[in-house]
Amino acid sequence: MSRALIYAAEAPADLDAATVWLSEPGSGQAAHRRLAAIWAAIGRLVQHPCLHPIGEHPGVRELPCPGGWRAFYEVEPDTGRNDDAGDVVVLRVYGPGQDRSGFGSGTG
Repeated sequence: MSRALIYAAEAPADLDAATVWLSEPGSGQAAHRRLAAIWAAIGRLVQHPCLHPIGEHPGVRELPCPGGWRAFYEVEPDTGRNDDAGDVVVLRVYGPGQDRSGFGSGTG
């Protein structure tokens, strides 16, 4: 099945912030590898959208990424099966220890 990888309004800014954070001078090659791994993990969601569990927010799956980062996403429609699930919508990407209090409150 062909499915799209869609980014909700806040997700690109989250990924831009991750890029800035992990590309700071002196961050080293490990940080650059971590950033590449985050992007790659998100990209793989189109093949396995239902691999990761639904978390504390109804219908929102959580993709753990290297270094404590976490991507929150929805599958539309979410059939619970990779073979016939729909498009993947990346909602937010949070770093380790980042405040997530606004997530799920209707503000993203």
